[in-house]
Amino acid sequence: MQLPYVGILLDPKTYWGIPAARTGREHISFYEEAGQVYNVIPCYFRLADLRPDGTVLAYVKRDGGYRRECMPIPEVIHNRSIQQTAAARRRLANLKRSGKLVFNGWNRYSKLYIHQLLMLDEQLRPHLPGTMAATAETIREMKIYYDSLIFKPDNSSIGRGVMKLDRTQSGWLLTYPQRGRWLTRTCAAVLPLPLRRGMRAKRYMVQQRLPLATYQGSSYDLRVSVQRCSSGDWTITGIAARVATAGSPVTNLARGGRVYRLEEVLSLLPESEVIRIRSEISDFCLRAADHLSRHLPSLADLGFDIGLTAHGFPMFIECNGRDLRYSFQKAGMLEEWRRSYAHPISYARYLLDQRR
Repeated sequence: MQLPYVGILLDPKTYWGIPAARTGREHISFYEEAGQVYNVIPCYFRLADLRPDGTVLAYVKRDGGYRRECMPIPEVIHNRSIQQTAAARRRLANLKRSGKLVFNGWNRYSKLYIHQLLMLDEQLRPHLPGTMAATAETIREMKIYYDSLIFKPDNSSIGRGVMKLDRTQSGWLLTYPQRGRWLTRTCAAVLPLPLRRGMRAKRYMVQQRLPLATYQGSSYDLRVSVQRCSSGDWTITGIAARVATAGSPVTNLARGGRVYRLEEVLSLLPESEVIRIRSEISDFCLRAADHLSRHLPSLADLGFDIGLTAHGFPMFIECNGRDLRYSFQKAGMLEEWRRSYAHPISYARYLLDQRR
């Protein structure tokens, strides 16, 4: 009996790297391992490979290598690409209309919109920092209430365009990126020049900057992978701590951040306190994922960025609709890294079984 295919929708660069095993941060052999466990066959394609006759050109592993084959479009598809065009939206909508299940189909959401959705749940609100769309008026208002602000493009990733504004005894100090370095400058204007330039180019949000806990003198946050699994429920796949480099306001690995296991950055705390903190992080992220999935269809694979206060209270930073997963690899968390690929396959198996 032929095992069912599970589609993995990839971006072109990753897709064309498959024959030479040059798939960047996507470790697709883990999909193959999970496919053997859950009795499915992963196949890999781009939106451009879909054909009007209901078939697709996809890479499939055969006899130790990958071959490009024409096959019927799989019934269940896991999206690992970032699609942002109207044409991509139409193609994804066409897949849905044809009866295909695409989970994480649209995975690029406005940071401000996600924050607004989470604010609808009163039990989540204590974990949410003050956040607004960035305008001259809102920045002026936020400067009244908070001593430190963080500015982010509303729809970007890996720390691009982030700036920081801190109150000092003599005024305000702006930290901003320029040519791969972090620069600081004092400013009296509500909108310093680098910030004005950034806001002219992109839509920004302004957020209360959290007084994050530190490890070895540098602030850190947590990347929490939350995925649907073989039962269809949300589960915590793993938690990794990302530590900023000296002088940097961001912890992203692409901006020089270092990554550790959660237990490493909490090593000075009693075991009971570590258990409490992990439990509170998990409770928040699971509730947030469930809440978001009630408003955003097909969510199944999320990466939450969570900050800890000095007292170990989890605070939401942002949510990523496509978790990059390699934080686990960098931290030596190989079990969690493998699991981050296995869960989407197990969830695809669950969806296939529901169709019987």
